[in-house]
Amino acid sequence: MKLVRYNNGVTGLLDNNKIIDISAARERLSTSGAEVLRSLLPGNCGGSWNDMIAHWDEAREPLGDILNSALDNQDISHPVDSIKLVAPLPDRRNRIIALGANVAAHAVNAFKAITGEDYTEDHFHKEQRDGLPPWGFTIMPETVVGTETEVRPEAGVKKFDYEVEVGVILASGGRKITEGDFNVWGFTVWNDLSIRDPRLGIGPPIHRGAFNWALEKNFDTGNACGPCVVVDEDYDVNNLRCIMRVNGEVRQDWSTSDMIYGFAESAAYLSRYIELAPGDILCSGTGPGTAIESGVDGDRWLKPGDQLEAEVHGVGILKNVVGNWENS
Repeated sequence: MKLVRYNNGVTGLLDNNKIIDISAARERLSTSGAEVLRSLLPGNCGGSWNDMIAHWDEAREPLGDILNSALDNQDISHPVDSIKLVAPLPDRRNRIIALGANVAAHAVNAFKAITGEDYTEDHFHKEQRDGLPPWGFTIMPETVVGTETEVRPEAGVKKFDYEVEVGVILASGGRKITEGDFNVWGFTVWNDLSIRDPRLGIGPPIHRGAFNWALEKNFDTGNACGPCVVVDEDYDVNNLRCIMRVNGEVRQDWSTSDMIYGFAESAAYLSRYIELAPGDILCSGTGPGTAIESGVDGDRWLKPGDQLEAEVHGVGILKNVVGNWENS
């Protein structure tokens, strides 16, 4: 099952290149099925998904009935190319937490470009074996855009980068959860766009002090996700192939099986300090092939007009174009 948000955030189902309008389709269900969906996705289905996620056992059957009925009526379905998909976030109040340097092959090259020091992949795996926790940063939901949307950093940026990742949406949460308690509701493609200037010592700093605003990651259009969220399909989020193409050229091709800290391990660690909730998102970190790995004078930095295609097996392709940020 593939869920989307479209137009002003209305929830729909993606099926055979058509978007099914859940709010219209549910009225053709049995009374009980329609009531369930009206309760969990009220109104025009443009609100939060959190109740639906928390009560997925109730929502699954009526949504499946909508798909299985193969509805073709134009009043409840639309060709996917006739509507505007937006970021399929469950709720813009949910936490989005991104893991950093979580694939050793990427970390080796990126850290060398930043520090000039040589590392081995085992250096990063040894940190985990030695009991060091995962690290990362939070993403502001308002920075996240959907597919077919222009992305660009602030004016003056010299080094703009891409990172294809997997974003998993939690089915449940809590405090001090164990890895065995961890449950994924769905997953999507994530492009963690990055301003690299401060890491490379270019231009003025954009943060200072003991803590970090993570503005290299948290700028308008600095994150993209979509085109849909995959739910209840036979995929292992710990073994998903991720590909990034820039102007048709494959730049990244890696698997979430390469992650140093898995999703469950990371969620268990975070829940020692905060209460996780259904609908919260964990982003995997990225694999090798980013622009920063080619160095400050490399030829992989993004430029205006570049076409980005971030793909995760089972989800599809998240497409974005790089805008001219000097005119922003």
